[in-house]
Amino acid sequence: MAAIKVIVDEGLKIALSAVRMAVKNDIIVGALGDHADYDPERYAATARHELHLLTRQNEQYARRVKDLRTELTRSRWTSDLTEDQHHDIIQLKLRRRVHEKLAEALEAVAADDDKVARLVRRAQRAASDEVSDAVSSRLIRLNIDWHDPDYEARREARTEVFLHIDLALLKLKHDAATDLSASDY
Repeated sequence: MAAIKVIVDEGLKIALSAVRMAVKNDIIVGALGDHADYDPERYAATARHELHLLTRQNEQYARRVKDLRTELTRSRWTSDLTEDQHHDIIQLKLRRRVHEKLAEALEAVAADDDKVARLVRRAQRAASDEVSDAVSSRLIRLNIDWHDPDYEARREARTEVFLHIDLALLKLKHDAATDLSASDY
């Protein structure tokens, strides 16, 4: 049973990381693409949606693995099964249990408002960091020597780009600074 718990815990960490990434991407698209204000409820709904998708996926995997195991064990000549096939029967049972437990763990996270809120806050910080890095890189590329003859002609366009990106970045950083918790638990 301890092996299953370890596998489920690791699977949950991977799943939560995938959910955080999906929420982070939604935050970035919302802020920069849609010019939407940050709405923690919207992103909590995104997180729950992703968690429910992963739950259903694991439930489907558990059913499929159960069916495979049932098919293999229904063989009329189970005594004729190879050692590998006997091992497969054991592994399929383990896989089914892991998928079932992981589905339960994902649903538990989706039902816990505090865990979802922490997940969203971490996604928000990741989005803020990613946008900040992109802005820094962009600003370095936009840096032009004021002695350049085209400096004045390009100044207005550079200023506008800077303002749009910088304002979005400041908003994300402000929102991220309001809560510094670093764990989903």
